[in-house]
Amino acid sequence: MSQTIQVHTTLQGQDVQAGTIFAQNNRITFRYTPEFLASDNAYDLTPALPRVSDAPFFFEGLGPFSDSAPDRWGRKLLNRALKRKRVSEIEYLLGVDDATRQGALRYYIDGTPQASGNDIPKLTDLPKLLDTADAVGEDREVADIDLRRLYRATGSLGGARPKACIYDKGMLWLAKFPKPSGDEWDIIGWEAVTLQLADMAGIRVPNHHTISITDSQDRHRSVLLTSRFDRQPSKEGPSFMTRIPYYSAMTALDAHDGEGGDWLDLAEFARSMGCDLHELWRRAMFGAAIGNCDDHLRNHGFIRKDSTWELSPAFDLNPEPYDENLSDEHQLTLFGDGQVTPELLMRKDALALFDIPTSAAISYTEKLRSALSQALSLARKTRIDSHSLAIMSGRFQHGLETLGCLV
Repeated sequence: MSQTIQVHTTLQGQDVQAGTIFAQNNRITFRYTPEFLASDNAYDLTPALPRVSDAPFFFEGLGPFSDSAPDRWGRKLLNRALKRKRVSEIEYLLGVDDATRQGALRYYIDGTPQASGNDIPKLTDLPKLLDTADAVGEDREVADIDLRRLYRATGSLGGARPKACIYDKGMLWLAKFPKPSGDEWDIIGWEAVTLQLADMAGIRVPNHHTISITDSQDRHRSVLLTSRFDRQPSKEGPSFMTRIPYYSAMTALDAHDGEGGDWLDLAEFARSMGCDLHELWRRAMFGAAIGNCDDHLRNHGFIRKDSTWELSPAFDLNPEPYDENLSDEHQLTLFGDGQVTPELLMRKDALALFDIPTSAAISYTEKLRSALSQALSLARKTRIDSHSLAIMSGRFQHGLETLGCLV
């Protein structure tokens, strides 16, 4: 079955049509509109879609539109909602709620945004959303209306962990839920602490806070709320929020899901876009010091501000326990090496890649060490349990010792 889909984006705060997708089976063709090509304010929707002519682009799968489709968690929800295991890529793309879709791209059929819904959950809906997420995680029966509401609240945000978007105090928030079982430590609590540490270490992060909610079994559960940096807040309601263009590093590098990528390619792309290479190096150093091994290309991104692209705030920063018998293997390699360590990032060739003077690198290492020294005290203030503290204490101790040798 073939489908014609109008692709819209934001230009100077206004929703405009940028082009058209012609989809058939697992293949899509995209063509810019003449009006978008002629606009002085227009931009390439992604690096794989340069505005050089009105010639069509051809892709297998969703190609450069993959950021608009759900990742593992969202796909699991849609499969459950549709009651079938085989779902086409276009169905995944069009099934995402228009209001919570990542970035500024929107998809219309016959003038109607897909999938159009105005019922974005609120803060008070979190207990119900959490209970539904628990049921999905444990493969229990879920009412169709609850399952579809959770799916539409999930949007196209990446990752395998349960999550949902809510609207509160004029802002769109991403709520990350704990799993009902199977987590060996307080992953939600440690991610909240890690965001604080990153901020202290000079890395831009979204606004964030944790809340405790009571589930249907009267358990107190921690939920991490992070503000959606691809929306401008509006107290008039979700439909009044201006969408901010965004694409992931996966899309920037024309990569595919499951490809880890390399800091070399990411740095060269960031350089070509005029982005802050020093901050990109700081993020690499921070991730190496805390063992943030799940640092694949979907966990990095770019947003458009004032007609230029810049690094998005950092997100999905998760330390892993330290094991002296195992080397950290990062998904995002450096010069092809998955064992990305602070020592490797301090080498002359690495510093040259990010345009970092040695003196600035040493100075930052001291700042990073100072931030990480507060990890356990922040964790206690966040009320992380003693078991989770013990599991992660070795990681931060190792990071401090490693950084201490570099100063």
